[in-house]
Amino acid sequence: MNTAVLSMDIEDWHHLDYFRGIPCDKTVSMQDGVSVYADILAEEGITSSFFVLGELIADQRNLLRRLDGQGHDVGVHGWEHTRPLMMTPEEFDRDIRRCKTELEDVLGHAAEGYRASCFSLDRARLDLVRNAGFTFDSSRIQFGAHPLYGTLDMEGFREVAANIYSIGDFYEFQVSTLRLAGRNLPVSGGGYLRLFPWWFMGRLIRWYLKTGALYVLYIHPFELSPHENPPFPAGVPRRTRIRFSHGRASVPRKLKALIQLLKQQGYRFTTFSSLRREMLSART
Repeated sequence: MNTAVLSMDIEDWHHLDYFRGIPCDKTVSMQDGVSVYADILAEEGITSSFFVLGELIADQRNLLRRLDGQGHDVGVHGWEHTRPLMMTPEEFDRDIRRCKTELEDVLGHAAEGYRASCFSLDRARLDLVRNAGFTFDSSRIQFGAHPLYGTLDMEGFREVAANIYSIGDFYEFQVSTLRLAGRNLPVSGGGYLRLFPWWFMGRLIRWYLKTGALYVLYIHPFELSPHENPPFPAGVPRRTRIRFSHGRASVPRKLKALIQLLKQQGYRFTTFSSLRREMLSART
């Protein structure tokens, strides 16, 4: 059966890269979008993968334990949303190990997964993820046109299924893009699901699903928060304000439409950790 993994990066609005270095009112939170997302999942009977920023773990410990207890998997997204490629390898290694320890203290068991902020990861840092004790990563996306994304070399990995790679017991789950007219187009949610009309995104996703490859969605709390826009700091360009705001109110409806589309196309839903265990069992 074809497989989909829905995922959320647990961060707040002010963590977005285009607010980096700009003073933001961090007392205003849009993390209530996590609960909106979790409620939709519960209605549909779906489990999901989450990746949380380390600096949010202490304040969100009860939420994280609840998600974990509901069968979702909760992994690491870095400490404060600094892109890994902006850190030295030594800084990055300390960052992910700190997050992993903090999350495991809250959950009471191993944190298995990692996703880089802005998919900003290269092979040297992926090897550090493996060495830190993570069992899977979902930071690879083949969309070089985006200025923030990294390039993740899979040398030494084996492609065990479309968009799924392994080396030993470690797995890389690639985020979905559609090859069209010689270019890769993201069909994996996030800002693309929010910014573009559903008739357009739905068509692209439907074309992608015809390949039968693993489908990965990623989304953020602010995109599902019912709150009005936060107080943007002075000096934030109009383009950034529009890019942040456009389509937010439509995301819950689009997410539900996406779930129905996946079901209609015969896709089943799981988490990255569960999928990894299935694939390991199939090897024996």
